Amino acid sequence: AAPAAELAGGGNTSLLGSLRSATGLDDLDIVTDAEGNAAVRAGRYIQENIYLGVEAGAGGSTRATINLDITDNLKARGSVGTGGDTGAGIFYEKDY
Repeated sequence: AAPAAELAGGGNTSLLGSLRSATGLDDLDIVTDAEGNAAVRAGRYIQENIYLGVEAGAGGSTRATINLDITDNLKARGSVGTGGDTGAGIFYEKDY
């Protein structure tokens, strides 16, 4: 369990943290879905308010995402997957 925790750790001392730093990515994670299928998720802010991400699953599925911060509270999000599934939405978020 310790090697897996080191690999997937969120800190910069983990293997993924080192890869994040070396590649200039803001996010690099290993994730699992509800069925236990593993995927690699990576992303980067290309501007202060625009985040681009990609997730590649072990079964060959891939999903690209974009998050756009329109204002501090208003967000637009979109995604497209290799299976033709797409999604888009406008979200209002408020921190209390």
